[in-house]
Amino acid sequence: MVSLKAANKATEPGLFMRLMVLGAQGVFFNAMFISYLLSPKICHRFVGYLEEEAVLTYTREIEDIDNGRLPSWAKMDAPQIAIDYYKLQPGKQSMRDLLLHVRADEAKHREVNHTLGNLDQKIDPNPYVSIYKDDSKPHPTKDIRYLKPAGWERSEVL
Repeated sequence: MVSLKAANKATEPGLFMRLMVLGAQGVFFNAMFISYLLSPKICHRFVGYLEEEAVLTYTREIEDIDNGRLPSWAKMDAPQIAIDYYKLQPGKQSMRDLLLHVRADEAKHREVNHTLGNLDQKIDPNPYVSIYKDDSKPHPTKDIRYLKPAGWERSEVL
């Protein structure tokens, strides 16, 4: 059994741990900034893979709720800030409902980053702000209508 003192230490980090987290964020931020200047394509691909892992993690959490492995989460309501942000409707405000919305967000982020990784950053337009004249075929959108896990290829967006 975890003592109350140990639980508080984990949820309320001290000054040293806070400084370590800030230091790690500073190193990562600067490394990512320099990396993006050198190769935006690689950075978008890297973030796409991070988002892919997030999608898998949320999928496992949803499966765990459905299979009874997270009984407290099955009964838990989403926090009010999440209800407001995702505009969760009454009757659809459970933690499971929230995870479905967050997973969809992460799936879209994955698609966007993989798409930007597939394009030539110097000459290709951003397909998510482009105006498409032909609406008869799918094209990148800001919603999840035409979700593509590996992103859109150049030939599909030009």
